[in-house]
Amino acid sequence: MKFITNRTIILKSFIAAIAILGIKNFVFKHLSLYGQDFHDLIELADISIIFTGAFFVFGLLLAATMTDFKESEKIPGEIASNLEAIKDWIYLAFRAPRTGTSDLCRQELNPVFLRQEMIAITNGIVEWINSNGKDSNVIFPLIRKSNEIAYYFAERGVDKEAIKGIQENTNAMRKQLTRAYSISRNNFIKPAYTLLHSILFIVMSLLLITKFKSPSADYLVTSAITYLFCYLYLLISGLDDPFDIFNGDTNVDLKPIDRFRQRLLSDFLV
Repeated sequence: MKFITNRTIILKSFIAAIAILGIKNFVFKHLSLYGQDFHDLIELADISIIFTGAFFVFGLLLAATMTDFKESEKIPGEIASNLEAIKDWIYLAFRAPRTGTSDLCRQELNPVFLRQEMIAITNGIVEWINSNGKDSNVIFPLIRKSNEIAYYFAERGVDKEAIKGIQENTNAMRKQLTRAYSISRNNFIKPAYTLLHSILFIVMSLLLITKFKSPSADYLVTSAITYLFCYLYLLISGLDDPFDIFNGDTNVDLKPIDRFRQRLLSDFLV
């Protein structure tokens, strides 16, 4: 299953190439216009410039989407780093001397509560990134749970550096998750997608009515060009939203957060 989900673009492009070949050889070869077969209406040399221009436009749009994707790749690692820092600040809170004279300041810190809070925050972030809707009403209240740890420490006279560190890392994590939300919500401009759809339709239509010198050239060139254009289109669509759970082979790698969660579950305040 993982093999398939990590190669969806290849499989979809391959299916499209087979479909165009099937339509051309089993449908268009039986159609004619004023005695001229549909699949022989145009010579390949007459439309080669169109294919060249289409590849150029696809290349420009691919370069544009790569910018957001490269930025997105950094987000899971930065989130994991901030979660790791918050965990270290919690360790400091247990070791540093406490101040204050209130009853809360005399109480022992609750490791079970702090462990549960960190696990809930981490699991919530992973579930939100893997969700389809990317609901802002879920993620931002979740981030505030991290500040609840800072409030918990402030009420109990914990070292101020630990409180300040937790708030700073929480704010940094909020910025990263806001950027992830923005990338996921704000897709590439619609006119650009209209252009991609138009080019793809024109190229596929021309391939269906183009004449080749031999059947082998027909099969090879038609399938190759269809495969490449469909692959480029699906790649651009996938890179445009690297946090989309349905784009298996263009998703950002969440391994840094997953590894942090494993460490958290295994040794944090056990």
